[in-house]
Amino acid sequence: MKIKGYDILEKIGEGGMASVYKGCQLSLKRDVAIKTLGKELVNQQGFYERFERESLIIARLSNPYIIPIIERGITDDNIPYFIMEYVEGTDLKIAIQEDRLSFTQKLDICLQISKALSYAHKNGVIHRDIKPANILLDNEGNAKVMDFGIAQYYSEDIGGQKTQLGDMMGTLAYMSPEQHQSAALVTLKSDLYSFGVLMYKLFTHTDPIGRFKSPQEIDHKIPKILDETILACLATEPEKRPSSAEEVKNHLLQALGGAHLGTQQKLRTNTGIKNLELLDVIREEGQMSVSLYENKSDSSMLVINKRPSNFPGFTESKLLTTLKHKNIANILGTSKNDKFYIVVMSYNTGGELKDRLVNPMDIKEFLPMAADLVSALLFAHNNRIIHGNIRPSTIVFDQNDDIQLTDFGFRAPDKIGKTAANSQYKNGQESVSVQSDIYALGVVFYQMVTGQFPVLTSDQYKQNKHFRQLPAKLKDILSQMLKRNLKERPASCLPIEQAFKEILASRTQMGEEKTLLVSAPVEPKSKANYTKSIIVSLVLLTILLILVIVFYSDLQEVLRNLFEQSSSSRSSYSSYKTPNYIDY
Repeated sequence: MKIKGYDILEKIGEGGMASVYKGCQLSLKRDVAIKTLGKELVNQQGFYERFERESLIIARLSNPYIIPIIERGITDDNIPYFIMEYVEGTDLKIAIQEDRLSFTQKLDICLQISKALSYAHKNGVIHRDIKPANILLDNEGNAKVMDFGIAQYYSEDIGGQKTQLGDMMGTLAYMSPEQHQSAALVTLKSDLYSFGVLMYKLFTHTDPIGRFKSPQEIDHKIPKILDETILACLATEPEKRPSSAEEVKNHLLQALGGAHLGTQQKLRTNTGIKNLELLDVIREEGQMSVSLYENKSDSSMLVINKRPSNFPGFTESKLLTTLKHKNIANILGTSKNDKFYIVVMSYNTGGELKDRLVNPMDIKEFLPMAADLVSALLFAHNNRIIHGNIRPSTIVFDQNDDIQLTDFGFRAPDKIGKTAANSQYKNGQESVSVQSDIYALGVVFYQMVTGQFPVLTSDQYKQNKHFRQLPAKLKDILSQMLKRNLKERPASCLPIEQAFKEILASRTQMGEEKTLLVSAPVEPKSKANYTKSIIVSLVLLTILLILVIVFYSDLQEVLRNLFEQSSSSRSSYSSYKTPNYIDY
């Protein structure tokens, strides 16, 4: 087997339906892992089309806790392959067998897995094969999940062997009950079940088979919140499992209590506020940090943004403590001293928009979100608040999955009123203004519906296939928002808000008209009900036929008697023609 641009060095793993090799990427002289899928998969009908479509989605996943796919393709021998980052270290299966992980390390590994799952699930990607062998640990103890979505290529009907399927997709013990029944029943919550089995195995060194004990019964040191989380993941019915991987992540953070963070990291993000416990550092950029805290008094979670006192954003944040809008993140309070200032915000458990942009959004999903963001920005502008830094990382989702703008004014400081660094969300060196916000939001909208940044060719933006399929009015308003010339760009969000209202109203009206034209759907009958209906119909038809025959015979007899009785009077009424009752 040969792959252009790569040297295959040695085989490092082999399973029922795939092989893994260590290779070298010749252009960069770096080690890579090469996974090839077996010929049994290739022989499935429509496999190559599915591989081209699905592998591209998997390759777009970009998260620190997911093994990145560098390239994917098909060899000259028609063998599909994935080129992945090569991780020097071991996997969690071996680490469990060697029993060399501390309790904190185990929790930290689970936290990293939950972050990987949360990111993938927000993009609609199901792993389908969570197990210790698919969790790689590098030499620093960092966990990375591999083989996202690859198990979907393993069809149930390959050779008709369920055992082979189990071997291929991992140990059967890690598969959810619904996954045992059919691959068609697999959902995001199937991954949570597998994750629950993994955690149970990691913390107890036993499998949750039959009427198993709770983790806390096996090891009394396991905290209650971890015990409850693992058991919830292991619920037989999917609806009884946690609502999302994000929920599992939050419970793991509470169980860790910041134990996974380094001393220096804690010092850098420390706010000095009593009664708050640092749970996690969401983001650190130079002197700025965004951290997650737990309020010990009521166990609620808060986000604290810490920035140097000379950085912009404090004035806007202070104003927004009193100005409220349903699509602007809730600011609970602010504080400032000579060195830094902090902004305390509600914790938006739905995460950031940037983690949901692997695929272009469906227009039905996009339009309400876009309308809400325009409404929020118009509200801010009407109150003389400029955002100045709109991008997917400053757009978040709350616990109800409602979209919100956050981080108003949080841009790098400069002396000329312009953003400090070049960005795809700004128009050259344009000053921060209402119209610069409109441009940045236009770029975000373009990303949401096309999955790409707008590319300028001469004086117009290149329209990809996703953009060309949009409604004409939506294409028009997005094009206006992205105008390079300020005079051609809307001067405020008001006409943009109106445009989105008209688009939503138009689509709603069209939907109602279609509903009136389409009759109520007929519920399809099952095969058993259909067969039963046929049998009943045949029986009724037979009975009806018998009745017709009997009635026909009786009618003949009656008519014959009538005919005989009237024969004597025929001579008197010779002009009367007797009807042919038998023919009638």
